[in-house]
Amino acid sequence: MKFPFSNIFRSHAKNIPGVVEKKLKQTFPKAKNIEWEPKEDQFEAIFYLNDVEHIAQFSKTGELIQYKKNLWPDELPEILKAEGSKFGEIMNGIVIYRGTDLFYEMIIRNEKLDRYEFLYNQNGGLISSAIL
Repeated sequence: MKFPFSNIFRSHAKNIPGVVEKKLKQTFPKAKNIEWEPKEDQFEAIFYLNDVEHIAQFSKTGELIQYKKNLWPDELPEILKAEGSKFGEIMNGIVIYRGTDLFYEMIIRNEKLDRYEFLYNQNGGLISSAIL
């Protein structure tokens, strides 16, 4: 056995359908450092666009289901910053594009340093919250 550890360090192929890879390249032509994660009946691509992390979910047929983009707290819409600040310090945000709908996810830390995940619609309406 010439290279006994080669199988340990070798990345295993993810078997991403060509139609899914093609859709990612069409939708995000400047995506860099793409990593694929097969899910049950979907494929998730984690990549960088303009030095910002994105996560896109595709169906087996290549349909873009949704994608997420990391945001700095100051990039959030004012209404969401105001709503989120009621609960504590906004640590970070994520915008979620699902079809024509927009959602915002925020990680907020309260005065006891407990962290919570809040999900809002684009108008600042709270959809859900959970402790992390």
